[in-house]
Amino acid sequence: MARKTYDVEALVALVNGICKDSDPSRADVRQGAMNVLEAVLHQTGNYKGFRYLTTGECAGQPGVNYKDGQLLDMPERFENTDRTRVQY
Repeated sequence: MARKTYDVEALVALVNGICKDSDPSRADVRQGAMNVLEAVLHQTGNYKGFRYLTTGECAGQPGVNYKDGQLLDMPERFENTDRTRVQY
């Protein structure tokens, strides 16, 4: 197989869009995209973490719960959330 190059920033943008806008029932697709992206970011030395998306930033359930602009205490912070709603 011939080695090709690909713009890592373009891949980050693609996966961020999937995690933000994909069908709420497709957590499996989001998790798969996240796995591929994290592998690429680690292998290229570009991994800088992620953040969970909040209500209004994504389709369906948020990745983390806020109330009045403040993070809730644990465990309410992650009750009824979708941990595949992230941004890299």
